[in-house]
Amino acid sequence: MFRYFFWGVLVLAVSVVMIAGFRGQKFEKPPIQIIPDMKQQGKYKAQAESNFFADGRADRQLVPGTIPAQVDVKNPYRETGIIDGFYGDGIPLTVSESLLARGQERYNINCAACHGALGDGKGITSKYGMAGAANYHSDRIRQMPDGEIFHTITDGKGNMIGLPNIPADDRWAIIAYIRVLQRSQHATLNDVPEQQRSELSK
Repeated sequence: MFRYFFWGVLVLAVSVVMIAGFRGQKFEKPPIQIIPDMKQQGKYKAQAESNFFADGRADRQLVPGTIPAQVDVKNPYRETGIIDGFYGDGIPLTVSESLLARGQERYNINCAACHGALGDGKGITSKYGMAGAANYHSDRIRQMPDGEIFHTITDGKGNMIGLPNIPADDRWAIIAYIRVLQRSQHATLNDVPEQQRSELSK
């Protein structure tokens, strides 16, 4: 009788351990779960790698020709950076101090780590072996249409992933701030208001 009781308790203990696991303990392999927790789901996280897709990315591009619901088909430039099939130029928002401040904030959050606080491509990631971030002060990018920069932010290019999760207006604010960074490094005396030129000459 005692033997059956012993085996019954043993089976019950093993069952509890298998179902509940060893709480607070660390193991190299994940626990066996008879009823998996909701946090254990078959999914890809943002910017994760994937062996399923040929480009190795879990994040997928939109189907060609897809138009987001918020795009005004009569004036899609604000949401796409493209006019009549070509990259457009110009910021489709009123450029103001508040827009530039927003652009600086969003730039520091999303771009500065790679492209640097000055936009020179020397962000903190360059110190850890991630080279090749674009230098916004190169002639190529200084002459690049605003719409093409918008497209690059949205869809990515080279090692840069696309950031369509950034609202369109914030992407334009970032571009406006990038233009400010470019002007700061390539400004001439003629770009300074006349009343302030004398201060620079002292």
